[in-house]
Amino acid sequence: MARYLALRDLRLQGGVPTRPKLKIINTNESTPLNQVFTQIKAVSAPGKIHSMFILCHGFAESNEAAQLSIDAGGMGLQIGRENLLHQNVDKWKAIRNKVDNIVVYACAAADTQPGNEFTEADGRYLMGALAIHTNSAVYAADKIQWYSTYNELKNGCYDFGAWEGQLWAFPPDGSPPTKVFGAPVDFSDVISGIAP
Repeated sequence: MARYLALRDLRLQGGVPTRPKLKIINTNESTPLNQVFTQIKAVSAPGKIHSMFILCHGFAESNEAAQLSIDAGGMGLQIGRENLLHQNVDKWKAIRNKVDNIVVYACAAADTQPGNEFTEADGRYLMGALAIHTNSAVYAADKIQWYSTYNELKNGCYDFGAWEGQLWAFPPDGSPPTKVFGAPVDFSDVISGIAP
């Protein structure tokens, strides 16, 4: 069983090198989420994955309530064919109790602009729902994330650097999120080989 899992959407330019204790699942615009869930369950058998890193684009660009075009987010994640959206987050129950921590490396996944509360642009609500449905602690930031690549792989290996904006922790019991300084394990620690 792998301790860590990188769930990577290929629309995010860059790559993930092979590492001990790390399993990689790639998705694209034609990969059904049910197929992804089956793979996650296979990786977690017979126990649980410590941390799953979701590496993808976040849907971001506007604050519809304020009628502004800004670096706002919270509208979902570009992962697999169906994406992770407010209207389908309940599908993630398929991996309930399979992962302890989900760390989201995507733009403004936890962003909720004033006026967007309880709308399809409420990222904190979406990340909280993901935590509840998977029974996992979810970690996501509220600003556009920047990353670079370095040449370990043909198309470059991800280097996410420090979190932009505020990182939030969403508990699986549905209680309010809290501001945190880091995830239980950073993706860079797994790649560098220093993660436990």
